[in-house]
Amino acid sequence: MEVVFCSKFGLLMTKLCEICEKEIPSDFVNLLCIDCYNRQLKEIEDRKKEEEEDKLKQETAIDEPSGKAAESVEKEPNEEKQSDIIVQDESKSVELNRDASFSKNGITDPDYQENPEAEDKNQVQANLSLFLKNGVLLWHPTRTIYEFIKNHCIKKAMSHPQYPKFIWKPTIVDVGCGCGVGSNVMSQEADFVWGIDKNEQSIKFAKEAFTRVKNGIYYNSQVSFDQFDIINETRETMKFDLVVAVETIEHISDHKKFLEQIIRFDKKDNNNPTEYFISTPNRNNKTIRKDRPYNKFHCREWRAEEFHAVLSEYFKNIEFFSSAGEPTSIDTLHTPILAKMILK
Repeated sequence: MEVVFCSKFGLLMTKLCEICEKEIPSDFVNLLCIDCYNRQLKEIEDRKKEEEEDKLKQETAIDEPSGKAAESVEKEPNEEKQSDIIVQDESKSVELNRDASFSKNGITDPDYQENPEAEDKNQVQANLSLFLKNGVLLWHPTRTIYEFIKNHCIKKAMSHPQYPKFIWKPTIVDVGCGCGVGSNVMSQEADFVWGIDKNEQSIKFAKEAFTRVKNGIYYNSQVSFDQFDIINETRETMKFDLVVAVETIEHISDHKKFLEQIIRFDKKDNNNPTEYFISTPNRNNKTIRKDRPYNKFHCREWRAEEFHAVLSEYFKNIEFFSSAGEPTSIDTLHTPILAKMILK
């Protein structure tokens, strides 16, 4: 019989599952045996499905016209031009993405000019200049995006079957982490954050400022950084609960390869799928130039509808948020926009 040391009473005790009292290994981090743990996960998943089905039924009941009202809807002429239609849901977004009017990079405007992919700017200098001028290391919308993801980690921890007796925290890969400020913000509520960037100087700064390793004595989150070219890197990596790419995709000429490469971090776990958070400027906003990016480091800037269509090739359950974490529509004017989704 396996026993463990109980510090409270100073004697050896058997470690048992809290539900069925079946004996479990002393080094097992969960408070339940495998069977009870899996049973709890299934119950939670079943409840989520029921809630989603109920919500869908309610939305269908609200949206479905009836009686004379339905007849009048059917008789109304369709006066909208195809070019003026704004995509309202994911299925239409996918259809729009396959339309011949789309360029290879998802831009619908035939007169739109892209910038060539540029060499990295000096991110260390840019961050320090921002601090000296404004007292902050990150542009405010970027900071609030990282804060939103950090708070999302708290919600994930609280939704764990064994919370609050057992505190589980997610692992995160921060793609295009720059100087590591955002990685450090998220690490407050993560078990491990891996910041990666192809810029050698940025990674050196991040390592010097934010690296944190487990000490083996009490809980502390781990943060590490590596120079890693997401487009060309071939090494195998670990899988993550969250994949984050804040203000990165617009810098990449081959956005499709970028999306295909970040999928390498997916756990392929249907019960607890990897979640993706990707942000980018929104050309719908009046401050964004319409014919080409102002920022020479940006290859392109999509309209929100275009961005949704691009993401729909790879992901499902796509949700849009403002930089402050407020849910937005697919035709939002807010910039930057943050997309949250899971792999198809």
